[in-house]
Order: sequence, then structure tokens, then C-alpha cells
Amino acid sequence: MKHSTTTRLALRNTLRRRTRTLLTAGMVVCSVALLLVALSWLRGIFGTLLTNAAALDGHVRVVTRPFAAHEELLPLYENIADTSAVQKLLLAQPHVREVQPRIITGVTVTVGEEIGDVLAPVIGGSLDYFRDKLAAKDKLLAGRFFSGADDEVIAGAKLVEELGAKLGDELVMLGMTQDGSLSSIKAKLVGIVNMGGGRLDQQAFVPLSRLQYLTDIPEGATELLVYAERFEDAVELAGQLSALPALKDYDVRAWSQREPWKTITGTMGVIEGIIVSVVVFLTALGIWNTMMMSVLERTHEIGVLRALGLSRWGTVRMFVGEALAIALVGGLAGLALGAYPAWWLEKYGLHLGARLAASSSIQITETVHGQLTWSSAGSALGLGMLMALLGSLVPALRASSIEPVSAMKSGR
Repeated sequence: MKHSTTTRLALRNTLRRRTRTLLTAGMVVCSVALLLVALSWLRGIFGTLLTNAAALDGHVRVVTRPFAAHEELLPLYENIADTSAVQKLLLAQPHVREVQPRIITGVTVTVGEEIGDVLAPVIGGSLDYFRDKLAAKDKLLAGRFFSGADDEVIAGAKLVEELGAKLGDELVMLGMTQDGSLSSIKAKLVGIVNMGGGRLDQQAFVPLSRLQYLTDIPEGATELLVYAERFEDAVELAGQLSALPALKDYDVRAWSQREPWKTITGTMGVIEGIIVSVVVFLTALGIWNTMMMSVLERTHEIGVLRALGLSRWGTVRMFVGEALAIALVGGLAGLALGAYPAWWLEKYGLHLGARLAASSSIQITETVHGQLTWSSAGSALGLGMLMALLGSLVPALRASSIEPVSAMKSGR
């Protein structure tokens, strides 16, 4: 029997039992809509989180190998003493758009000359880094951004609250030089930022030159953060840079190859996979049930068609084609149904609250948004078709195994 004939039979069968067709299509509609919302939501959360992480810590980071081995201790003595030569080399490489030197160290912070016990990390970087990568200028709660003077500091809201400080106060930061000697700097509090919770709201930010002075690394930094056009290109760029002979003594790794992001990205993929697998399995099970009912009800008809020349694979094509036709219509309807809630999550997001954001060990914002893309829509529709294929395959094989004579004798 011709392919066109089996196709017509499949389409005709979708209209014969309208209740069953609507039930199957309804499962696909709900599942595709749920998948579209879930994928948009997850990819929005994860995408924002990973974009922020890559911006904060660089698409690729270049440090000395001893620093990488002991970075949890922030060993200042394992620094890049003169960053200018390495920066020049990095900027000359294809796909490198920007290089930012950075120093992070721990200090005690006090208001005025009083001795206090508030411990906080302080980040030293360029004003471009604070403005463009951390978006600190856009996250000011009070005060202003750096004016370019060396004796200014911007602090996270949680740190300011713990200090009991206010705008205009002089903060004293006591730390250590790279050789372990005590060292301090003073700076005027000019801005208070809400970085969206996490550790950044407990930190202070000062111009790089001030932290170079405190740590006695006058021309250097502990890290060089390299940025490509897109953070997704980080692994490829890291491989390109690590192959340079001049960088053989440095640790060159993409943001996704370093902890905690290496573990987090893997976990994100597992979470998405579990959600998708559960929805696909349950929907495929429902489709299997309705298609198996169809096979049992049409045993006699299948026997007649087989006697008239319908091959085994023709029978499979007929049932699978019927399921795919229903899934295509149901999938498109599911996209239409899920598009509005997915758009709403992208536009307005879900407010988690300041407390949850602040208690997070990674940087998340108080309001998290979804991300409705053509990729998510295509994935949801494709998974809807996969559900139909998986759910109809076993009933179709069951139908193809029916013997014509026995089927016609059954009277069903």
C-alpha cells in the first residue's frame, strides 16, 4: 500500500474517534505549554546567573599556578608582579576584547579611627570593571559612583548595615601586604550598592591603585580577567590562550572550568534534564494508553487492511503518523497556551525577596526573570513530537504484529 494511502488513513483516523483524539491532543497541549514555561524559566534563571558569574570573574582568568593551587587563601605573594606585559600579550590575541586586572583581599573595616572587628573582602579593580562588569553604578541605593579620585570606596548594603556607616564617613581598611606586614588605607564612603544579595553585598570596592598600595603590589595584580565577545566562547578562548608559550607558567581557565561554577553548571543541566524527562515520560505514557486503546478497538479493521496489502511497516507508519499529526496540532496549540505565562515571567519575573537573595552563597537577584526564546519554543515543540513518537511506537508495533485472519475472526 502506498505511503500516501497510509497517510490518508492516519489523518482520517484522527477524526473518527474525536474524544480520544482530543484527549491525546490535550495531553500534548498541556505538556508542551508546561515545557515552554519550564524551559523559559530555567534558562532565564540559569542564563542570568551564569552571565553574571562570567562578568564578575572573567570569561577566562589568568593567574600564577601557585595562586590557583591555594586561591581559597587569597595568597597575595603569588601575584603577577607586572601586569602590563601580560595584558599587552592577551589583548593582541584574536577574540580577546578586554583584560581587567583585579586584587581581592580580606580586611577589617572600621568607621573612623576606632578599632573594630568587621571582617570583609575588598575588591580592587578599574572603574570600568565596577561599572560595566559588576554594574555597580546601576545598583546604587544611595550616593554616587566613583569620581576618579583614589580615596573613595563603595560598599555593599549588608556591610554598611553591619558597620553602622553612612555616606561621607571615612572607612579604615586594615589588611596585609604581600609579605605579611600590616597595612591600611582610608577612603570616603561615597556609594552604597545593592548587588542583588550574595557575597557582593558584604564587600567593599576600591580603585585598583588603592589596593595595590595596601598590598604592596605597585604595578601588578593577583588576577587578570579576560573577556571575549560572548561568555559561551570562554572554553575555546581558554584553550587558545593556554597554548601560548609565554603563558606556560600561568593557570589559564574559563569561568565554567572553575569552582563553584563547574559544579553548578553540571547541576543545572541535570535539573533541566530531570524536569524534561518526567514531563516527557508521563505524557508519552498517556499517549501510549490512548493509542493502545485505538489498536484494541480497531483490530478487525487492521486485519482487513493487512489482507488488502497493508504491510507491517505500513501499519506502524499509520499509527505513528496519526500520533504525530495530533502532536503537531497539539504542540502548536501548547506553544500558544504557554507563550503568555513564559512572556510574563520574562517581563515581570518572580520576586524571591531580599532575605533569600542575601542568604545565597552565589549571586542571585531578588527578582529572577525567565527567558522566552525561539530555542525554548523549538525545544518544547520537538519534545512534544518526541512524546508522540515514544507513546505511539509500542502500540504501532503491536498493531503490525496482528495476523489478518485472526483479526478478522475477532469481529472487533
